[in-house]
Amino acid sequence: MADTASEQSGGSAKHSLIRRPAAAALTARLLIAGGAVLLILAALFGYPYVATRLTTAPTADPGVLDAAAAQEPASTVVSMPLPDDSAHLSADARTMDAPTQQPEQTQPAWMAASAPPPPTPTPAVPSRIVIPAIHLDAPVVSTSWQTREVSGGLHAFWDVPAERAAGWHVTSAPLGVPGNTVLNGHNTTHGEVFRDLYTLEPGASITMYSGDALYRYTVSEILILPEAGQPLEVRLQNARYILPTEDERLTLVTCHPYGSLRNRLIVIAKRVPATMLDPALVAPP
Repeated sequence: MADTASEQSGGSAKHSLIRRPAAAALTARLLIAGGAVLLILAALFGYPYVATRLTTAPTADPGVLDAAAAQEPASTVVSMPLPDDSAHLSADARTMDAPTQQPEQTQPAWMAASAPPPPTPTPAVPSRIVIPAIHLDAPVVSTSWQTREVSGGLHAFWDVPAERAAGWHVTSAPLGVPGNTVLNGHNTTHGEVFRDLYTLEPGASITMYSGDALYRYTVSEILILPEAGQPLEVRLQNARYILPTEDERLTLVTCHPYGSLRNRLIVIAKRVPATMLDPALVAPP
């Protein structure tokens, strides 16, 4: 009986040892299956939550964005012209166009508008003539055309001063400018201002004054031309010497010989450049 009981006890122990590994294996399978089910459920229910968190992520710090942008090269902005119907665009859109470059001004506009024009130089009207070679020092007055009746018709003549003075033709050139400065004077009557003019020779010096300013000339030609009783063509040829010229010259006109109107005596003198003037002649004596 004891042996039988011992065998039964040993058999129960063996069966118990056999059942324990089987139970452990079953438990392990159940745990693995449960873990797989949990992973599947987590994937199904966790995706919407992750997507929501991604879309609601906070914006980046502006300072970080500015620092990143500073490392990128600046893009070129091209301004396009506005279309014809640009009136509907907002003022902000129009201000995006590049401003029109204004031309530089050398001085303010108000100064340019108010600046006076440069003054016009005053003509140097002759006031005095000096010819040392014939001891002539006489005043100069302005003269103009006069009309006279001759043989039933009116004729124009240059007026000649009635005193001892030379007459400057007001339609001829003033002193100091290109042109022909023409003076006339009597040789017999009214002071005989040009009585000795015929004795001049080429190279003689003539000094003209306009106030205190002086203008020096040198005689270049002396002409004696028939005048009285000559046809109109001849007298017109003589008159060409008092016409305007391109060069700066002085022309003196009188009658010849003494006591006669038969001929015209014409003296032509050319201007001496101011750089060649004698310093002693800067002021009138």
